[in-house]
Amino acid sequence: MNLNVENLVRSGVILVVALPISIATAFSLSERPRTNESVVTQDALKAELTLPCLRYALSKSDSKLEREAKNAVDEVLGGEVNYQEACKWVLS
Repeated sequence: MNLNVENLVRSGVILVVALPISIATAFSLSERPRTNESVVTQDALKAELTLPCLRYALSKSDSKLEREAKNAVDEVLGGEVNYQEACKWVLS
């Protein structure tokens, strides 16, 4: 059996280069961010409130559009709220 030094060196170099990459890839896949129920709930609420908050933010003060937007926000949140702060949270 004839051992070729070039083949051994080539195999060693491949091992030294590929092993850290393989370990890093495996580690990054195992550390994927997990879906947080709180974030999912907030995203769903923000999605539902985006249109009413845009209407509220862009409407004239004491207009029909502003009142309708406030009513829509009230329906989603289940009562009267601080519209300015709620819409700032939704639109940020």
